[in-house]
Amino acid sequence: MKILPFVALTATLFSSGAAFATEQTVTLNVANATCELCGPIVKGSLSKVSGVLDVQISEADGAAIAKVRFEDSRTNVPALITATTNAGYPSRIVQ
Repeated sequence: MKILPFVALTATLFSSGAAFATEQTVTLNVANATCELCGPIVKGSLSKVSGVLDVQISEADGAAIAKVRFEDSRTNVPALITATTNAGYPSRIVQ
């Protein structure tokens, strides 16, 4: 009967999806971020997305560049774009 706890633990790990999570990084060009308060607003909106691990903001010609590190099992790029758009700053992936 000692095998039963091992089987239960293994089943829990594989069913949670956490065992397959990978870290991803995406760079977003965030439009309309032209003032000194825009960067912190964008960073805050992205940081609130579940699964976001880190956000770095830099400024570039009337826009902000957001480099976002996230767990792909908990969020995705469309959710990040939605977060900035809902905060008033539409974004797109930098290729």
